Amino acid sequence: MTPREWLEKAKQEKFAIPALNVGTFETFKGIVQAAVEARSPVIIESSTGETKWMEAQNVLSLCRNFAKLYNVQIIVNLDHAYSYEDTRPGVEAGYDLIHFDGSKLPYSQNLEICKQIVPEIHAKGGLVEGEIDKIVGEGSEVHKEALDEAAIKTGYTDPEQAAQFVKESGVDIFASFFGNTHGTFPGAQPPLDIELIKRISQSVPCFLSMHGASGIPEDQVKMAIQEGGIVKVNVNTDIRVAYRKALEKSLAETQDAAMYKVFPPVVDAVKMVALNWIDICGSRNKI
Repeated sequence: MTPREWLEKAKQEKFAIPALNVGTFETFKGIVQAAVEARSPVIIESSTGETKWMEAQNVLSLCRNFAKLYNVQIIVNLDHAYSYEDTRPGVEAGYDLIHFDGSKLPYSQNLEICKQIVPEIHAKGGLVEGEIDKIVGEGSEVHKEALDEAAIKTGYTDPEQAAQFVKESGVDIFASFFGNTHGTFPGAQPPLDIELIKRISQSVPCFLSMHGASGIPEDQVKMAIQEGGIVKVNVNTDIRVAYRKALEKSLAETQDAAMYKVFPPVVDAVKMVALNWIDICGSRNKI
């Protein structure tokens, strides 16, 4: 099945495909082990920073090798490319999906770049994800300041504007903002606006994604998938936190210089996070 066919299957069967970020070989191993055990499709993605570190061709090659070796479906995504230049590594390497995040740009400039890259990527058989609303949270981090719920609501996606953007840009996936945030914050997470994502789903003909899933109560994520048509759920902070905690613990418990002996608990920690999100997304046993 092609990536588009997988997203269509998710939409029809009301599940989502977890989109999980990689920044090291260990995160790869943990995510792939989870996908194999759960027989779940996954989207493995690298942000612009992660892509610079890992290099796009390496990310793609590892994904293709793992998919062939273990007979699992891995869709490869370039996450949050903020400029036309940022999209180049993923496009040239042959990623399946390019997420162009023009939310920091004026709407007209965002649209102009989308119109430029959509036909180019479609010609290569790839998909494009677009974004127009600035999702709260700078990076997939553990933030120290509390959320300002009123400020969050001012940036919610407008269904009519979303529909116009999708129509004019031709993007295949639209990143919706309805209470989701990048990173995690202290205190209670304001509830997702499920009624809004329902309206967006009714207005927008393309697939819908939800960024910033870390820290959002599981039942709300499930509602966004089941009732709001979300088919791609992005998770990064949860993986980063689990990775670092497990690595610090493993290093503290051993003086061994052979890092392959240090990393197994780290891989296991990432795997557990990935398995949890596979179950939240409802993608277990979909292969």
